[in-house]
Amino acid sequence: MRYEVTIIDVKDADAIVINYHDGNRWWTAVVDAGNVGDSNSVKAHVKHKENNKYIIDYAFCTHPDKDHKGGFFDLLTDPQVEICNFYIRRPDILMRNDNRRLQYNVGELERAAKAVYNHPTDSTRNLIDEARRYSFLVEPIIGQDIVGMPLKVIGPRQDFFKEACYQMAINFAEIEDETDAEKYAEDELPTEEDAKSVMDEQKEESPTNKSSLILLFHPGSRNYLLAGDACSATLKDALEDNPRIIPGCILKVPHHGSKHNLTTEVINMLRPSSAVISAKGSQKHPNRAVVHFLSKYCDVYSTSKSGTLTYQSEPVTRPATALRKKQV
Repeated sequence: MRYEVTIIDVKDADAIVINYHDGNRWWTAVVDAGNVGDSNSVKAHVKHKENNKYIIDYAFCTHPDKDHKGGFFDLLTDPQVEICNFYIRRPDILMRNDNRRLQYNVGELERAAKAVYNHPTDSTRNLIDEARRYSFLVEPIIGQDIVGMPLKVIGPRQDFFKEACYQMAINFAEIEDETDAEKYAEDELPTEEDAKSVMDEQKEESPTNKSSLILLFHPGSRNYLLAGDACSATLKDALEDNPRIIPGCILKVPHHGSKHNLTTEVINMLRPSSAVISAKGSQKHPNRAVVHFLSKYCDVYSTSKSGTLTYQSEPVTRPATALRKKQV
């Protein structure tokens, strides 16, 4: 059994490729594909190839933010790529039987919920429609094991997801990038109290992030928690549902290390053995309080410092440089 978990350097976006060899063949899963224009970076790490094609056995779009869904529009229409199964949660289906009434009727809610997966700059293109056209569409189910790979869907719970979908349907807009104040400062270390005040007073309010899929890759020796842009509430739910297999995991930190997504309580529950952040290294991402608190438990890595990062089953010969070493 061999594997590679590659967190691709796509700045403030997410694109992860998991390659797993079961002794007979490679299986490849892609968890998010970055922004529009990032698809070539994803293709470069796909190991399952047949008939001069890049075969993606499983694609997962964790949630409809443009820095997660964008690259899938290019992958789906690339003649060199075949996506066999596309996992995407369907907010439009959940809204179909919704009996609440505000400014929308049920039909309008359904259309608005589906529209959250529109192309970031071309509203005539919808990811659900394109995934259905070029792939086999699959609704993720909590606890679902993925055939051929030690990969499992572990969050969010259905009731949490439905409420997030409703919020998206009535008030969705693409999140605009904020202007970066300055580069991440490695030598500016917050105190413990400062870190707690920053992380525990900031609450995640984005419904897209509340809806984000949480996946667990568990090849045997180590577990990898791929948190998308999950918020502290859904991560806590997943921890409570999986108390034995999540603590001590290798953590793909949600939302580029934002202060809005992790609380000190959740980090204390996670106790990660390693943490990696996909970010471009601005004042905003990663947040230094988050980096500081994670370093209580482990070395913290970031694509902003090391570029594309790979965790693998084989012994590492060229280890990455940590953004912040574990506190001693």
